[in-house]
Amino acid sequence: MTTFADIAPTQGDTGNTFEWIWDITADPFIEDPTYLNVPDITGLTPAAPPKLQDSTTYANKGQTSQSKTGEDFTMQVQVKGVKDETGEFQPELVALIEAADGIASDNIIGYRYYHATSKALAYAGTAAVNWSRVNTGNDGIEFFQFDLTGQGDRRKIPNPALETSNDGGTGGGSGD
Repeated sequence: MTTFADIAPTQGDTGNTFEWIWDITADPFIEDPTYLNVPDITGLTPAAPPKLQDSTTYANKGQTSQSKTGEDFTMQVQVKGVKDETGEFQPELVALIEAADGIASDNIIGYRYYHATSKALAYAGTAAVNWSRVNTGNDGIEFFQFDLTGQGDRRKIPNPALETSNDGGTGGGSGD
């Protein structure tokens, strides 16, 4: 039995909120898509609540029983608008807006998000994407909010940040 005196803080380094990586592809339905890293993100908030169905029978003796039949994946993330010398925003931001506007893949993108150091935290799938502006004041920094709605195919993947490439280095998830 665990007593109060047995409880102590976990030893090790504290994780940081900025240790997440997000990549997208405008070609999610090809076998080996090229991913584009989206570096200027904040507020990456994936959620995958289970889709539950009542599976109660008399054998449950009056207790509720629910079975998971899927999940309802959503993600919100903000991207800071960074312009080049021509005044155009960064390519990954333009790709997201074009996808949301239906210019690329009928509003569907491929995504993968993963932790920079944790092997267990890596996912990929496809999602419909929509966007809106975050800061609309007279002196704010331009941020765009993207809302992703999963297409039912989120899955665990090997973590691209921790995969070893053929040259002995590690893959960083930015274009592999």
